[in-house]
Amino acid sequence: MRRLLILATVALFAAAFPPLARPGGAQRLGPPMARPKLRDVTDTNDAQAYYTAGLNSFRSDPYYAGSAFYWAARIDPGWGDPLYARRAALLAQKQNLLTALMNGSSRRSRSKELQALDSLQARALMLNPFMFRRLDEQLFMRYLTDGDRTVNLSFELSSWMTQAPPATRGWYAYSLGQFDRALRAYAEALDREREKAWIHLERARIFGMRNDVDNAVAEFGLALEELRKKDDKSLVVIYDSKAQAEFSMAVLLEGAGKADQAREAYGRALQEDLAYYPAHMRLGLLALGQGDTTAALSELALAAQIATGEPFVRYMNGYVLGAAKHHDEAIAELQKAIELEPYYALPNLVLGAQYEALSKGPEALAAYQRFLATASARDPQRKFAEARLEDIKEFLKAPNTQ
Repeated sequence: MRRLLILATVALFAAAFPPLARPGGAQRLGPPMARPKLRDVTDTNDAQAYYTAGLNSFRSDPYYAGSAFYWAARIDPGWGDPLYARRAALLAQKQNLLTALMNGSSRRSRSKELQALDSLQARALMLNPFMFRRLDEQLFMRYLTDGDRTVNLSFELSSWMTQAPPATRGWYAYSLGQFDRALRAYAEALDREREKAWIHLERARIFGMRNDVDNAVAEFGLALEELRKKDDKSLVVIYDSKAQAEFSMAVLLEGAGKADQAREAYGRALQEDLAYYPAHMRLGLLALGQGDTTAALSELALAAQIATGEPFVRYMNGYVLGAAKHHDEAIAELQKAIELEPYYALPNLVLGAQYEALSKGPEALAAYQRFLATASARDPQRKFAEARLEDIKEFLKAPNTQ
């Protein structure tokens, strides 16, 4: 059991740093799925409602959970958690894939199906590098019970964990949301483990989730030092994690108002991988905030060229083009985002504003109507869209005085 715990823990950590997702398909969530019924919610435009439903049903019905996460990800492509959760649900549905992952299958020996699932988690981490992997523990329990949902090993697992290596205890505490215990166990593990990079990365993530910027940045720095000692490009997981670590560090620095340091870290992420499009996006938004429209347009255009199939990236590019008053180009990008994901409401809102800027009332009217048809009932921007809709209707009814 001790050996099994160690193997599975290492496998879970390796899964946290998969190869970077490349463009090639709209959402890449798997085959289309019918919408599951929401048991307590009537708003079928609410991504949070589907996500919560999936979490609540994950152990008892991973097929329902997988469908719920699928729709949460489609409704809000800019939210990373449903992508991670969708991957977890698909693993829970297929015991052979879960077993292959937990047994530590090498990157080269992974099936195409498992690699496709890895890409979901890669995209989730690009959207939110400090996402809480809240389903890790349930996946592990499913692995231990061989998918038998009638077996409950929670007590036995807790007992086993008292004798487990500190790295394993750290991961288990993290999976339960017990971050103080996790940090202490990981600190102990640093004195015992030969491979220290992933431990530093996990500590950095926990500090980042707590917005403890200084400690998180320090841990990311230590992780990068370890990774560069063994810069073996055949180990794709480790190599790509350097770009991810630099990006994660940059996100924290940007949030702390340290724009210059953030920009440097985003640049280092791109030195590791020029196709790491989230760094291009963040650099573009940083430039836009500082009034450098030229740099903003350049960075977002690069991101959109790399991530051709990502509706969120196309939406952000359209947003920046619109902010720079390149309305026609913005319209083209926003329409592409809508084409990639018609259930994504936000591009329609920004599209309406672009049409208004070009005095195209009927087109603006249609865009705002599509936004209201696809946005959640609790979306705070509904009031704005409703007000614009009424103003445009009144304008179109008014007699032409020219």
